[in-house]
Amino acid sequence: MIGAWAVVSLARLTRLVEPAEPPPGSELGPLLDFLRAEIPLADGYLFVLPGEFGTDTGVGKRLRYELYPRPYDDVRASQDEASIRQLMANEGLRFIVVADASQYPPTLWLRQPRDWLRRIDFDAQRYLLQVVA
Repeated sequence: MIGAWAVVSLARLTRLVEPAEPPPGSELGPLLDFLRAEIPLADGYLFVLPGEFGTDTGVGKRLRYELYPRPYDDVRASQDEASIRQLMANEGLRFIVVADASQYPPTLWLRQPRDWLRRIDFDAQRYLLQVVA
């Protein structure tokens, strides 16, 4: 009995020396500094979740935490452009964060030029869209 307890205790102790799991959205890295510099504290932003419910990577949660106190909302990529535009107007959101464009289909509106949005690049796959009209 004591031997079994010792084995279980030792197994649990080894968990203490394991490296910690990376925080959700850890791939954002230097993009966060760019976003903090570009999005004023009083302006809100939108994050378009690339997958269906249950496939989230934690990027949205990390953005909300790192960019606080900026107002935030999120939607699924399957939502249509007109309803997203209306949501942004209703909520006073002036920016859309694109943390990884490769996560979205090439034909999706946030990967295509739009007259109501201005693209501010961090790099080719990560950028910010600012509402201009």
